[in-house]
Amino acid sequence: MKFLLNVTLLVVLAGGALYLTNPDSEDFSIYLSDYVQQELADDVPGETELGKKLRRGLGQIAGAAAEQLTHRQEWHLASVYTIEIAGDSKVFLGIAGQFLPVKSR
Repeated sequence: MKFLLNVTLLVVLAGGALYLTNPDSEDFSIYLSDYVQQELADDVPGETELGKKLRRGLGQIAGAAAEQLTHRQEWHLASVYTIEIAGDSKVFLGIAGQFLPVKSR
């Protein structure tokens, strides 16, 4: 009986922690801005200052437009965000304050 109580308590605590740390749309906008900047990053050494500013600007635009362009599925313990970027549908899982790219269609 004690084992069942401990397991139940652990599940309730874990569920509560996931519920409290479920990222919202504003968190996704910030993440998307960084994600776009990383995707556009030029791996070639010596990227120009203009290239860096352009990449940063495009990331900020994507972050600002994310709320209007994103479909969010709320699961209470996690959220799934789907956004259309450059003709590709990108899916991200938001859980425990983090975002994980799941797939592209």
